[in-house]
This record gives sequence, C-alpha cells and structure tokens, in this order.
Amino acid sequence: MRPPVVLPLGREAQGWVRLGGSPSRTGWAHRLMLHWQSYWFERSLSLQRSLPQAPPLEHDPIFVLGLWRSGTTYLHEMLGACPGLLHPATWQCMNAANFRLRQKPVATASVQRPMDGFTIDAFSPQEDEFALLALGVPSVYRGFLDPRRIPELTQLLDPDSWSCDRPPGWMTLWREFLDGVVAGNPGRLVLKSPAHSFRIRALAEGFPNGSFVWLVRDPVETFLSNRKMWLAMFERYAFWEWNSTVLDQFLLRAFARAAESLSLATSLLPKERLVVVEFDRMVRAPLDTLEGLNRRLHLVDWKSSQPVLEKIIANKANYRHVDHLPAILSDVTIDAAKKLRMEQHSARSSHGLSISV
Repeated sequence: MRPPVVLPLGREAQGWVRLGGSPSRTGWAHRLMLHWQSYWFERSLSLQRSLPQAPPLEHDPIFVLGLWRSGTTYLHEMLGACPGLLHPATWQCMNAANFRLRQKPVATASVQRPMDGFTIDAFSPQEDEFALLALGVPSVYRGFLDPRRIPELTQLLDPDSWSCDRPPGWMTLWREFLDGVVAGNPGRLVLKSPAHSFRIRALAEGFPNGSFVWLVRDPVETFLSNRKMWLAMFERYAFWEWNSTVLDQFLLRAFARAAESLSLATSLLPKERLVVVEFDRMVRAPLDTLEGLNRRLHLVDWKSSQPVLEKIIANKANYRHVDHLPAILSDVTIDAAKKLRMEQHSARSSHGLSISV
C-alpha cells in the first residue's frame, strides 16, 4: 500500500483532519508532515497577504458546472485556452498560500489524473476547489482525506447552505484567491468545480453578471464513473480506510441535491446566462457545441478562438470516455438516476442549446 499524498493545508483544514484521530493508513512521519506543511502554509499565507492587494475582478466569471465526471474538465480546458479568457492553473490552486510569492514554473512534467488518465501539468486549468479546501473553506473534498466522515459533509451539498455570507467568510477568501489568480490581467475568468454546482444560489447572488454552463450526462454512467473517481482519490489522499457503501450513500445524496440545484439554476438564471449541455453532444461534436455556447452566452471572439479550439480538439481526437462494465445497481440508485434524468430533461428543454434567446 502506497502512503497517501499529503496536500498543503491551512490551519482550518488541518484541524478538521486532526479531529479524526490517529490515521490508519499512515504513520507518525506523515502526521508530522501534515503539521509541518500546515505551519508553513499559514506563514506563507501571511506573507502573501502583505503584498499589495490584487485588483478586484473586472468581469464576473464564467462557471462550468455539473456533477463530477460529466465532462467539466474537458470543457474547462477548451474555454480556458480561448483568447481573452483566463483560468486558475494547477500550480496556483495547489499553492494557494504562496502562488503570488512565486515565479511561474518554467517547465513542468505532465502527470495523469488517477481516475481517468487525463493528462495535466502545472499550467493546466484546475479546480479552484482545491484552493478553497486548503484555505479552510468547508469543502466536500475534505472527504478525500477522511472518507469515514464523508456523511457529515453531505450538508455542503444543500444549495440552501450557501450564500454570499454563509458559511461566514468563505466568499471573501474565495474572491481574494480569484483576484490573485487574475492579478489585474485583462480577460474573463473561467472557473470549473462540480462542488460549485451546489453553491448555485450563492453564485447567482454574488456574481449577477456571471455566465453559466451546466453539463449533464446519463446518470447511471455518471454514478459508476463517480464511484471510480472517488475511490481513486481515496487511494491517493486518504489518511483512513473507507467503506464503499458509505460512498454510494453520499453519491446518492449528491445526485438528489444536483437535481435540486439544477432546478434552482433554471429558475434563477435566464437563458442568456445559462446553457445546459449534454455530455454526449460535446464529445461527439465539440466545436459545434462550443460555437452554440458562444452564440448564446457571447463568451469569446469566435474568429480568433476557433483555430485554438480546433487544435485542442485534434489533440484530444483519441480521447474516449471510459465505458463502465455492467453493474448491479440497487433500486434506490436506479430511482435516484431516474429522478436526476427527469430534471436534466426538463433543464435541457428550457435552457438547452436548441433554445434560442
């Protein structure tokens, strides 16, 4: 068994981990490393905050939403490469306490994500959720570290749990990070985090001019792919062993809340600010899908963006999403998939690409 990777975490996140007691998958050396990294995280964050404050965002972001494993990474990569659009990079999200103190990496090796083999490097578009986790914002990604306690994180899937001022201070921390990522550079930020899908009320409230793309995928495929993804992340980061049944219960709760959040999104946001996109359509016809998105949301200059997108699509030509082996699903899982499928159908009917403004 390989020891878990120790993520740099601030005091709040480290305190949450320590509440779990003595880890079962690692020894004293890793516990010491966690404490040591947390100490230097806080020192670095204090130094970073002594720098002149970064200018606030000039434009509200573009948000790529949807459940994990619904194609959000692929879309984030394509949009993030378009002229005039910016994105949080991996090296920034994984060094939230000191990325403004560092120089950009000169060269970087690429690695494969543990759940799907998707290649990323230091400059790849990355989920800002990892920065929020490190900075102490309550995040379901705490479950990567202590899977035993994932049931207590289900409250974070409730869209009513999030607003601009609840949990206290989270929006200020988030904006501070985003301002630092942009650092006054011209352009509009593209953000991707499936966890943001459950914060849709807060996003609509805090970013009244934001644009939203919500990806939907067959719920059964999504469930099986999520199970694989979360187990891979447990294997990589967890300090304790896990129970697959507890994970399935968490995912079922996430599916139910995702349906609620998608329904809320279509009620809060007009069609000129929200587009619901089918995963299969994006994989089958990515350029046409992006052109349709751009017509609706007016995100980029299409003439300058099209050649960039064509190159990315050509480089991903051999990419095929993984077909999962048939699995026996419980009646509860099948029922949850049916309910989510119905909500996705309703959202596509009202806010899908075929809907004109």
